Amino acid sequence: MISNLIKQVFAFAAIWFVLIYLICLFLPLHYFNAEYPMWKSKMEVMESENTFSNLIIGDSRAIAGINPNALGPSYYNLALGGGTPMEGYYSLKRMLEAGKKVDTIIVSYAPIHFEQSEMFWDRQVKYNFYDLEEIDEIFNQMNTNNEIFWAYDGEKNFEESEKSNLMRRAYKTYFKFPTELRTELSKSFLLRGYTNYGVYKEIKNRRGCFDFGRAQFSNDLNVEAKRTEFSPKTVLITSLEKMFQLAKNNQIVVMYASLPMNRTSFDALSDEYRKGVEQMDARLKRKHPEVEFINPALVYYDDVYFGDASHLNKKGRERFTFELKQFVTKSLFEPQNSLTGLEFAQ
Repeated sequence: MISNLIKQVFAFAAIWFVLIYLICLFLPLHYFNAEYPMWKSKMEVMESENTFSNLIIGDSRAIAGINPNALGPSYYNLALGGGTPMEGYYSLKRMLEAGKKVDTIIVSYAPIHFEQSEMFWDRQVKYNFYDLEEIDEIFNQMNTNNEIFWAYDGEKNFEESEKSNLMRRAYKTYFKFPTELRTELSKSFLLRGYTNYGVYKEIKNRRGCFDFGRAQFSNDLNVEAKRTEFSPKTVLITSLEKMFQLAKNNQIVVMYASLPMNRTSFDALSDEYRKGVEQMDARLKRKHPEVEFINPALVYYDDVYFGDASHLNKKGRERFTFELKQFVTKSLFEPQNSLTGLEFAQ
């Protein structure tokens, strides 16, 4: 009797596990948050045949702040929310290996995305942006200092012996083991499909552009303004330089543009943080004269141009894209319209 009961329990548990596992494998649009359809749409563009030879590569600030439609029909915004130069490098590498024609890349990353890749496990790996070979390459070749690049502070490095544990976690996450998706499954109740499909269609229609903050102004402090010093990870800076070198080897024009902060956050930056970002910017400019650095590493707009603490609103996007286009097309414009944080002439 007890033996039969145990068998039934195990059979039920096995059926339940298989069901949940199939859901994890085939219904990601229904349990991931709205970032997933954004990443999915852009990964599809990287893999598909298209005529987009001029690309925006960066993070969510670039998604919200650069409108490819205003730059021209051959532009596409491939920036990724929570993305770092590591994803930028692999995005370009992937497209070139697929034989895609790339003429120009406009690159932009917030200072915080040189300090950490906070979403590495929850987006990059869970969304299958990286294949297992690339993850192995990151841990065993790119990350030579064994940095814990997915966290801001705390322990900065891990032991060599821990790599096997990290790869085991990567395998389980990549193959959608339910144990690695507990949070998404419990919070979503598999009810996010309709909303996520709407996001997917919108970002496709807008060629990769999307609004994060939609307020008329924001004077909230961004992440950088809350930090005392700038602590970049070597693997993230190296990834940016590998992207620059890859572009140079393939005769691709690279323009680097820093998205502005809101005035409140810019003024609140600590002197140490500001100094660290400016020093990194100066080193990159010296080392990579082939890259056109459009503006300083730290710039600002007034708070009325921001939809939240970190992202430009519609008004801010129109202004920044206008200014960027002037540079891209080599047109001269008044100093008041430059990317130095000054206001437009009234």
